[in-house]
Amino acid sequence: MTPTRTIQSFIDAKKENLFPSEEVWNSLKGYRKWNEPELIGLRNASGYYPDIYFEAGMDDTIAKLLAKFQERVVPHKF
Repeated sequence: MTPTRTIQSFIDAKKENLFPSEEVWNSLKGYRKWNEPELIGLRNASGYYPDIYFEAGMDDTIAKLLAKFQERVVPHKF
């Protein structure tokens, strides 16, 4: 399951007052390997559904991962 689909499936399940599937939880556990847009989406989803953060300190971990992406951005001048 793709990271984007994982987040969307989690949101859809919560909107219908259902428990997210095991496949969704297993995919969420691999968030450390996700790309920047997916991590931003995960962080945004946590604003509406805070229980998407399933482990302590997950927000801090995501912030560190996003900071690593920002380190790779090379400033340029035109």
